[in-house]
Amino acid sequence: MVIAGFLAIGILTGILSSMFGFGGGFVLIPVMYLLLPGFDVPEAAIMHVAIGTSLAVMIVNSINSTISHHRKQHVIWSIFFRLAPAIAVGALLGGLSTPFVQGDILRYLFILLVVYTIVTSIWKKSFLDVDGLSFTLPTPIKTSSLGLGIGFLATLLGVGGSVLTVPFLRKRGLAMLHAVSLANPLSLPIAIVGAITSIATGLQQPGLPAWCFGFVYVPAFLGIVLGGFLGVPLGTRIAHRLPDRLFSKIYLSLLVVVVLIMVFE
Repeated sequence: MVIAGFLAIGILTGILSSMFGFGGGFVLIPVMYLLLPGFDVPEAAIMHVAIGTSLAVMIVNSINSTISHHRKQHVIWSIFFRLAPAIAVGALLGGLSTPFVQGDILRYLFILLVVYTIVTSIWKKSFLDVDGLSFTLPTPIKTSSLGLGIGFLATLLGVGGSVLTVPFLRKRGLAMLHAVSLANPLSLPIAIVGAITSIATGLQQPGLPAWCFGFVYVPAFLGIVLGGFLGVPLGTRIAHRLPDRLFSKIYLSLLVVVVLIMVFE
């Protein structure tokens, strides 16, 4: 029943990964935070294991979603190559910083980051009303600085880059379908660096259950990844058909749900 539950979670995260570029983090972290105490994970390590597992799943989901969107020509690779190098450097810095931040602090940072994204996205109506034809990136220095910040924060919190890249790309005038499609490959540096550092630092922590590989809970990883192979193609098909404004409203609504889960836990 546990594996079946992880499979169901995997299908949902696969759908959300391909639809919104979440990579699974915004679903997995709250869910894992709720479930991990039942698997003998020490309280002090719960948030770290939730983040580590999310990052490991994100690698597979991001690759799967990128391939799915690329086949439909949704990914604008020129934008990816402008942002990816700086995001990779920021991800490395975030991964190295994670062991020095307490789990409760990570939880509060996670909540604050999502609330900030929701408020600024609603306040700036450009998030909901984008023509998709006038996209421009800022200067190379500003673009690189933004990429560093995205990589650092997303890896530190284990959520992928969608919560930062999608609002940024929308503000610059990119259609929602292309923004979420780009969020998947842009999450890969974050996921890879973050997962490696989570495993390495977790292996040095005493008291973790036998099924933990560092800060990655292996049964959850396997079940969720398998479910993702079912969910990703479905999410891509749905994203392809959604009107841009409705697409952006659903994105923000899901962020509200995630915040409520984390606040009232």
